Amino acid sequence: MQKIQMTVLLATRNGGRVLPRTLEGYCRASAPPVGWKLVIVDNGSTDATPGIIASFKRRLPLDSLAEPVAGKSRALNAGLPAVEGPLAVMTDDDAIPSPTFLTAWAEFLDHRNDYQLFGGSIDPLFEVAPPRWLAESKLRFAMMFAHRDLPEGPIGADEIYGPNMAVRTSIFDRGFRFDEKIGPNAADPDYPTGGETDFCWRAARSGAACWFAKEPLVHHIVRPEQLILGNWIRRAYRTGRGRAHQMWERGGAIIPPRLSLMERLSMYSPIPRHRFDGASAYHLLRGFREECARRDADRRDP
Repeated sequence: MQKIQMTVLLATRNGGRVLPRTLEGYCRASAPPVGWKLVIVDNGSTDATPGIIASFKRRLPLDSLAEPVAGKSRALNAGLPAVEGPLAVMTDDDAIPSPTFLTAWAEFLDHRNDYQLFGGSIDPLFEVAPPRWLAESKLRFAMMFAHRDLPEGPIGADEIYGPNMAVRTSIFDRGFRFDEKIGPNAADPDYPTGGETDFCWRAARSGAACWFAKEPLVHHIVRPEQLILGNWIRRAYRTGRGRAHQMWERGGAIIPPRLSLMERLSMYSPIPRHRFDGASAYHLLRGFREECARRDADRRDP
């Protein structure tokens, strides 16, 4: 039996709709030239997720763990003791790997050894076709669907996105963990986003270098409900909260300027592009301000 050199780690909660497609992708992916395994942390699922995970154990080198308390960052931290090998690939339950995903990441076991944090390519996989104005905007793809298509080379920590990233496990050996106050959490539908960004920023601040690996690719499932205005508003609000949270953790947040009257009015535009952008900008600022107010209240009344 080959020694494990690489671990793929993901957390799932009620992933019954997307997890089978993702795990089928791992079954189709070319096996890397080294020992590897997949670790899935079930974060308190109440649907068919546990049975789905069990059904793939005959087809994949799969270990499963349970973390019943809601929170993706908590679930990832719970999975870290099961990670083996010098490279941990972090991904999501709705990120389908390309056929070369595993072999491409395995290249970094002996490649770019002076880098410790890696981002990988992410393509949105739409279940229904997006409107034309959205399909033409790569900037919106990055914010809303975690799209990543960068040149191979050094990057900043904030350019690494959770659906496809890798970490040399020496980073975990140094004590770095995911902040459990941030990231997807079923107990807080308005959770602050950015758990992976925060993790990478802290590690990079300690001296870890970041690299973008273009070949490792996942197809990130975009469900129809993610294209409606209400979802954009929620995501923008969470993003605003996450940015404020991280700025406070880094030494204090600065309140951004108010939106102009024109920017506010754009929320009511008959043109979808303007309406979506205006609502996103407004609710991002709202989330930022409200998170700042929460943190300030906590500071005043510990």
